[in-house]
Amino acid sequence: MTLTNHAKQRMQERIITLQDIYNAVKLGSPETTENNRTKYTYNDIYVILSSDNVVVTTCFTNTYTSKIKKYAKVNSIGFYAAIRKLRGSCCR
Repeated sequence: MTLTNHAKQRMQERIITLQDIYNAVKLGSPETTENNRTKYTYNDIYVILSSDNVVVTTCFTNTYTSKIKKYAKVNSIGFYAAIRKLRGSCCR
């Protein structure tokens, strides 16, 4: 599987691993999106693949994003600091 530079950057800032991407694509629910792309959702993550199976981007679901924002607010930290706190221990 090939990743775009954009996908690699998003993985790094969101602490999303290659295993997370693999799980999403193999175990997740596929959904066709615009531009002939496929969105795979699994657990709290979604991955968008182009028609030639290149990972375009990866992100969190809206539900998990809301959880991150709430955690950040309660703990008076930034959004990306909250991601590091919530995902750092599970993904190293």
